[in-house]
Amino acid sequence: MIVENEFCGYRSFTVTNGEFSLRLTEYGATALSLNRGGQELLLGFDTIEAYERSTAFIGAIVGRWANRIGRAAFNLNGETFKVCANEGGNCLHGGDENRAWNKRRWTAAPEGENSVSFSLLSPDGDNGFPGELSVRVIYTLLPDRLRIDFTGVSDRDTYFCPTSHIYFSLGEENILGAEMQINASGHLEVDEALIPTGKILPAEGAFDFSAARTIERDFDDCFVLTEPPACVVKTDKVKLTLYTDYPALQFYTGKYLDCGIAPNAGLAIEPEFFPDTPNRPEFPDALLRAGEQFSKYLEFVFE
Repeated sequence: MIVENEFCGYRSFTVTNGEFSLRLTEYGATALSLNRGGQELLLGFDTIEAYERSTAFIGAIVGRWANRIGRAAFNLNGETFKVCANEGGNCLHGGDENRAWNKRRWTAAPEGENSVSFSLLSPDGDNGFPGELSVRVIYTLLPDRLRIDFTGVSDRDTYFCPTSHIYFSLGEENILGAEMQINASGHLEVDEALIPTGKILPAEGAFDFSAARTIERDFDDCFVLTEPPACVVKTDKVKLTLYTDYPALQFYTGKYLDCGIAPNAGLAIEPEFFPDTPNRPEFPDALLRAGEQFSKYLEFVFE
């Protein structure tokens, strides 16, 4: 069942299915809340002003390029594109925090009984990225899972990597101490600005999550996925399993959460292409060619 309501002047929707209730808003195509039997599983704010002030992308859809692009520039088809530098000299989650996708009004519409779609037309040159890009994101709430589907079509060759920046609290005040398993063959070596060097390091030592282990310290690292599921997170209250067809997973423990939310109050598990792929031809291809249909999915299963 879907009920339309309002969140601080923006259209919003509450989707219920069994013991789950999901709140979404057209501001940033953001997931405001996911409640299971009275237990809140996500981080979020009560006011639009907090979302406007926050730099943590809480609950929002990010793009055009999730994660980082080094030097906020890349070459494509013999042309250099300068994208918006919003983290030092680099581009994070698409660029300018005042014009990024998490701060825009998306066009929202219910889809059947359990889904809500969000659409955005990103013009050619949007934050420096080439091509007019038509984007659609569909949230679907099922009795035991939340699925997010991404589609897109561009009229020029472009790089495109959208993802969800939901932070999962899973009913805990501090996510350190939860158990994490990641099915990964390695993780990306990065420099001091978290830009990949091009090397893939083995998932060993502190980065070995091949078997479930306690999260004991902060992470903001990209793992190279091997087989499904991408990861499993378990607290005393909830077990969350993530499935995706993206090749990589950024695991972030929320060290720099803001606007009154404490550090490590939730974690972000962000399926994506490898960071800085537009500048790394050795990484898996992420080019969206003109007229081709982009399609990726995320599926969060709860027990």
